[in-house]
Amino acid sequence: MRINSLLTFLIAIASTVCFAAADNRIWKLERSDYRDEVTGTEVWRLTTHPEVEIIPDRIKDPWSPDGSQILFRSKRTGAWHLFVMAADGSKMTRVTDMKGPAVCGVWSRSGREVVCTPLVNDKYELQVIDVKTFASRCIAGPFDSQLNKLGVSPDGESVLFTRVIKQPAGEKQDVVMSSFVKMDGTGYFDFKDETKHGRIGWIPGRMDIRRMKSSRQQYVVQPDGSGSRLIGEGGHEYFTPDGRHMLICDPKGGHPSKWLGECSAGLYNIETGLRRDVTKELTWLGSHPAISPDGRFVAVDNAGHSYPGAVLIVSLDGSVPLRVLCYHHASWESGHITHPTVHWSPDGTKLLFISDKDSPDKKKGDMYLAVVKQPEAPRQPHVANNRADGPLLTWQPARRNTETKEYVIMRSVPSPRPNLQGVKLDRTGVFEEVGVVPVVDTILTGKHLDAKTTTLTVESTEGFPKSGRLLIAGNHSMAAPEIVTYTGKTETTFLQCQRGEEDSQPAMHWSGARVWSHSAMQFTDTKLPDPKRQYYYTIRAREHSGLQSPYSRISNAAVTEAAR
Repeated sequence: MRINSLLTFLIAIASTVCFAAADNRIWKLERSDYRDEVTGTEVWRLTTHPEVEIIPDRIKDPWSPDGSQILFRSKRTGAWHLFVMAADGSKMTRVTDMKGPAVCGVWSRSGREVVCTPLVNDKYELQVIDVKTFASRCIAGPFDSQLNKLGVSPDGESVLFTRVIKQPAGEKQDVVMSSFVKMDGTGYFDFKDETKHGRIGWIPGRMDIRRMKSSRQQYVVQPDGSGSRLIGEGGHEYFTPDGRHMLICDPKGGHPSKWLGECSAGLYNIETGLRRDVTKELTWLGSHPAISPDGRFVAVDNAGHSYPGAVLIVSLDGSVPLRVLCYHHASWESGHITHPTVHWSPDGTKLLFISDKDSPDKKKGDMYLAVVKQPEAPRQPHVANNRADGPLLTWQPARRNTETKEYVIMRSVPSPRPNLQGVKLDRTGVFEEVGVVPVVDTILTGKHLDAKTTTLTVESTEGFPKSGRLLIAGNHSMAAPEIVTYTGKTETTFLQCQRGEEDSQPAMHWSGARVWSHSAMQFTDTKLPDPKRQYYYTIRAREHSGLQSPYSRISNAAVTEAAR
């Protein structure tokens, strides 16, 4: 009996250990870096485990709102599951549990949760999962039909999702049913008269929605399903970031073939329906275009066109020459990879794409990141000499700073040889790191912020000065960036705000928008080895992802006078 009991105990322990190993959420870093042989672009191969995919629909975005994390799906556990990783490829973590597969997912506006469609007890649910604690809640379902593409509203309070309704034998295509529900699980309804081949998505910064009816037709409707308007007919559509236009590959004004040969493209005004032909500017147009966060550029894979196997970037108005960013050299033999499906990072410095070019099994692929441009250096560094505490350094952030994680303070190093007067002068080209200043930021909460409100409600004002300047970033609120000044604060509010400062315009911002401090950027150097020396200071921005050189270029050096 004792032997049997001991054996049972050991088996139980072994089973627990095996289950824990099978349910392990964390995966090792798989990233490797290289330079594109033709263009010299810095490219990262982020995954090496077979079968991985960026969430494929162009309406959704794999980047978290602050650009610090990437959402993707992988079959590395034997079934499709959702994973997140840090923007540098580390901390690869499975978000969904092992009870059933989960295919589609999208970030919440705060970036702290993922809305996804797992299979639970042989039925599909719409769930919201905390990416840190993995706590989940069901907001719709269970459903017998498979859940598909989905999207979170600009205000972060509602979700659109689709269900694939199987049709009787003989029907060519299943019906796609579009549905609506609030994040708290209330207000559920199905859109009426939804037809086949449906896709849905919110218009950026607005509460209209777009859905595709019939075969490749784009309609705009209200969130309650009323007021349907036809915008255009075509495919591979993508909204401009301001929500005013939609880029559509269509048959008008070009080759009669929509998808082969020389495609045409139109930029449709959402309000008026007027079309501007951009085929001349976008003669390279291949498939799945992605418009940059500032609305100026379009990135696309160019499979089968002028630059086969390339990721291209062109200005939307044709004012800047075409740029071949890198070559993906994909074979496209994979069943689930039909295009690289490029995605811009929130600040427009990087592009994600999928390729099977390095995969031994050409039916599977990996995720890659190509660096479009380096982070920008901070502006206007200024040193004020303070005999009591040491030199005080202040600066302004770069205009494109939404992925900046921290500022690295650097101080000049003296020359190894003295000058004719026997003095070892400091050099403006050689610096050493003397300190780090983290970015101070928070998130708008409550209902949306209109353009006139003078009190900003946020998660926390900890770390913000009692008064100062704020940036509400457009990449996160889907509105134009806005500078705001404030003269007071509580634990969760900024008071007496002046909106639209410094040539910015007052704008509406949704809950979940990121708010940065522009007044918490200062550093006091209290560890001077020689208070009689004259030092030069510079600042670099260091971002989330960690490039081969993770810093921006140095700012213009600022000098402090020798202590008196």
